[in-house]
Amino acid sequence: MTDAPTEGLPEYLDEEPRVRSLSDWIWGLSRWGKPVLVRAALVLAETCLETWTRGVPEDESWQQHYASSPLPAEALRTLRAWLEREAEPGDPELEACARALRGLVHAAEFYQYDASGSAELDAMRVRAVAAGRASQMALEAATWTEALATEGLSDEDERQARASAGPAPEVWEAVQAYRLALPGTSEEQVRERLREALHPK
Repeated sequence: MTDAPTEGLPEYLDEEPRVRSLSDWIWGLSRWGKPVLVRAALVLAETCLETWTRGVPEDESWQQHYASSPLPAEALRTLRAWLEREAEPGDPELEACARALRGLVHAAEFYQYDASGSAELDAMRVRAVAAGRASQMALEAATWTEALATEGLSDEDERQARASAGPAPEVWEAVQAYRLALPGTSEEQVRERLREALHPK
């Protein structure tokens, strides 16, 4: 990924929303490297973690198998610790968390698709799955590598585009999951949440 001067990040974060769409703004964060993108995904995941743990109280099976699972919270704690120590990609503990969380969220998605009940229950399951998906995308962003992203690609332009974007696609998926987990969240509210989290201290 292409690095940019750190001093340019605050100005970018404070950019007027009319300058570019939210998706373009997220993609633009890739200029400051993978750590900034991962931090963006992490703060979104942490914000909607409560939606996962609250779950679907009237669905006993959901509560037992998904809402009560400590895995999303543990994975996010592992991810934050990994960021704080500025560890390299390939961390075994982080990779293991990513695999386990991927499996849990996929199982929850299948359950939500097949489960019966009222429209209200289904909406709660959709929000809970989205919260889990946000956590998963934060881990996917953290475990992103250029080698994995470009594996099997023969077109050089596409290879370069994927490499330079870094885990921006994963972060954009985290944004979409965040808004689904927290209905009514506007694009401006997403920007504001990320501004607060990413402004250099």
